[in-house]
Amino acid sequence: MSSTVSTSQLPRRALSTLGTGLFGLGVAVGSYGAVVSLLIDRGVAPDAAGFGMTLFLLTQGLAALPADRLTRVMSVPRTCVLGFVLATLAALVGGWATLPAALASRTLLGVGQGVAFVAAMKYVGRRVPDRTAAAQGLLGALFTLGFAAGLAAAPALVRWNPVVPAVGAAALIGVGAVGTATLSGVRTEPPLPVAAYLAPLRSPTGLALGLGNMATFGFLMVAGTWYPDVLRGAGVPVTATLVGFSLSTVVGRAVGGHLSERVGDRRTVLVSFVGTAVVLSLLALALRTEAPWLLVAAVVGTGLGFGVPFGPLFALAFSELADDAGVTLVAMLLVGNVGAVVYPWLLGRTLLDTNSFALGFVAMAATVFGVSVLWMAAVGTETG
Repeated sequence: MSSTVSTSQLPRRALSTLGTGLFGLGVAVGSYGAVVSLLIDRGVAPDAAGFGMTLFLLTQGLAALPADRLTRVMSVPRTCVLGFVLATLAALVGGWATLPAALASRTLLGVGQGVAFVAAMKYVGRRVPDRTAAAQGLLGALFTLGFAAGLAAAPALVRWNPVVPAVGAAALIGVGAVGTATLSGVRTEPPLPVAAYLAPLRSPTGLALGLGNMATFGFLMVAGTWYPDVLRGAGVPVTATLVGFSLSTVVGRAVGGHLSERVGDRRTVLVSFVGTAVVLSLLALALRTEAPWLLVAAVVGTGLGFGVPFGPLFALAFSELADDAGVTLVAMLLVGNVGAVVYPWLLGRTLLDTNSFALGFVAMAATVFGVSVLWMAAVGTETG
């Protein structure tokens, strides 16, 4: 039986169930940076170790379109369960902490997250159409919180036993899968042709929004992959700095909402892009000049930079790209993730070639600045 609830009351059981699974996904994704450091210590080349996050971003982006089509031919909860099950298996495979296992785990995790994320967002959108932004924002925040927890806790846990964070993440995702299987159905839509998903990408606004997602979610994944290794040997408190970065990412989401209310979504996103480009440049400078406390400040600052624009960016996407939420999600993930795929490998390659991450972060800063220029031209700052 399908149900659509138009009420100010958020569906607590659905949010807690889906949120648990997405929190577990965040833990699985956030813990990969510690695995990368462990692999490098075991003699794996940095570019090969970082390639796992490239595979994750690529497969998540490519899975979004078939995931949305699945929600149109089978129930949305079942589609989400499928994503959670794949992600659970992926997290467990990652517990082996070898290069083949890491690459296989990240590939499967990307598919699982791509399917589960699209289905979960569509589910709450159908359940509470008048509270969609609040419900989707809460689910996104829970994923971010899980990512922060995994990033901060995994370095110590992985060096003790890499199976521990893998099993912990898998258990959380599994609980989400079991609970999601019991959720009631929601209204579905008929399947769309593939061309309908590509239509938003033909406009400058659609391209700017998608690349904006690359500069936020995509680059957050890149940072989470390499920050544990960036901080090692830099003369700074690694765990405390990672906790600061994680907290600033979570806080940034709340700050973004408040800024949007005061200056508008478009201006909030633009200011955050410019700020992120500046902070990434300072991060590269800190690495080049071996300035430890500038490094700490820059790492924590990038957390705000990645977190602030996330909510306003998706709010604009849902209002500007397409009437169909599934089409919007696919467009944002496809451009955002595929646009970011080269950067996890690139940072590893710059470390291998120059014995420093500085050039990699310069490339990221230049990219974000380029996105801000495109944003000014295609989207602007006016609220109207």
